[in-house]
Amino acid sequence: MKIPVGFLYLAVSGYGIYWAHHMLTRRHTNSYVAYWYVDLLLGAVILAIGAILRWTRWQERTRWLPVLGSALVAAYYVGASVVTLRRYLAGKISATVPQLGLALLPVLLVLILFSVALFEKLCPDLIDPPHF
Repeated sequence: MKIPVGFLYLAVSGYGIYWAHHMLTRRHTNSYVAYWYVDLLLGAVILAIGAILRWTRWQERTRWLPVLGSALVAAYYVGASVVTLRRYLAGKISATVPQLGLALLPVLLVLILFSVALFEKLCPDLIDPPHF
């Protein structure tokens, strides 16, 4: 279970770094929402560091990094989904319900990832049982 979860952390952090970089450098963002992307970038970098360190001897001392990183990434995605749903209900976004569901699918993935990171921090023996 240790290897697939680590690759999931790396995949989400890679996408988070890409998306934050894209939004900060290529789009015109005002200062009102720019801190969201800095939060996403910081969380994705912390998540990547935590994913890499989980395969090293420092795993026990850095087990909180995936929790912190996934919490920051989840904060971005939950905030972005609230804004998206408010705009959709106000009629500012024209999309079908399946399109909206597909756009909000990463939110579900990130919330699951945060739950796994929290579960892994609080109950590590259930994720990776000790070898006898």
